[in-house]
Amino acid sequence: MASNRTTFMDYKAQIQHLKNKNLIIEDDNLAIHILSKIGYYGLINGYKEVFKDSTTNRYISDTTFDDIYQMYLFDADLREVFLKYILIVEKNIKSSISYHFSNLYGNSMNDYQNSANYDYGKRQNQVRILFKKINQKIYGKNASPQIKHHLSLYQDVPLWVLTTDLTLGETTSMYRYLKGHCKTLVCNDFHQIGRAELGKMLVILTKTRNICAHGNRLFNVRHGNAIMDCSAHKKLRISKTGSLYNYGKSDLFATVISLKYLLDTADFRMFYYDLKKIIKKYNPSSDTLNIMGFPINWMSILRIKVY
Repeated sequence: MASNRTTFMDYKAQIQHLKNKNLIIEDDNLAIHILSKIGYYGLINGYKEVFKDSTTNRYISDTTFDDIYQMYLFDADLREVFLKYILIVEKNIKSSISYHFSNLYGNSMNDYQNSANYDYGKRQNQVRILFKKINQKIYGKNASPQIKHHLSLYQDVPLWVLTTDLTLGETTSMYRYLKGHCKTLVCNDFHQIGRAELGKMLVILTKTRNICAHGNRLFNVRHGNAIMDCSAHKKLRISKTGSLYNYGKSDLFATVISLKYLLDTADFRMFYYDLKKIIKKYNPSSDTLNIMGFPINWMSILRIKVY
């Protein structure tokens, strides 16, 4: 019976295996050093597809080990800049939800764990799951110092304290079940974006954030969820296949569009220039930009008006 186990290869064997696949390695010792820091899987398996001929399963002629390494560094820099600005949105959405919810319903533990203050339809069980996660934040053994402080001193944890410990995913769930009026007030803080649009964008930002935080491959991401068609797609004249936009729906450019809507103008400008700087530094091919979901005129996103 054949074994499903992959044969172990030491670094020298890994180098030889890559050379056998038509990859040019000019400095074996440097390549071994890089592999020892990143790992074969994280580097080669993560980024080889851009450089391989799908018909022969060998590297395209003149592809070097450094080409793959530069792709890895490019992706790492992308993760850093996307995470930086998603965290700004995360802080802003938490502040907005805690303010408007507290103003409408109160900010005590009883208020934000009262199912009457949410609109959950047939998904009451999902709200119970959210409350269970909230209780874990408050009473769990890993509760944060600020939560422990308020619980000890006041026997209560106001919403504005709790939200500092919620993940973006948990915050997105809370937004999903807010009542319509409360959602509208939150949306008004983000250039009066539509309630459903904001919900979809928060899902995409959550998934992108998690990829960045865990150091996973970002540039060619395809999320299982998509943002809604919006004015940015139309104003950028993004091509379609039938009625479906080819870019900016569930790819990395969908996160760019989401940040365009959810960041303040000044913050988005800073994000844009940081992103442009990275792309200029690594000069990815048009094929790579296409994989990222970036249309040819992607830089126009800075000047288009979407709100």
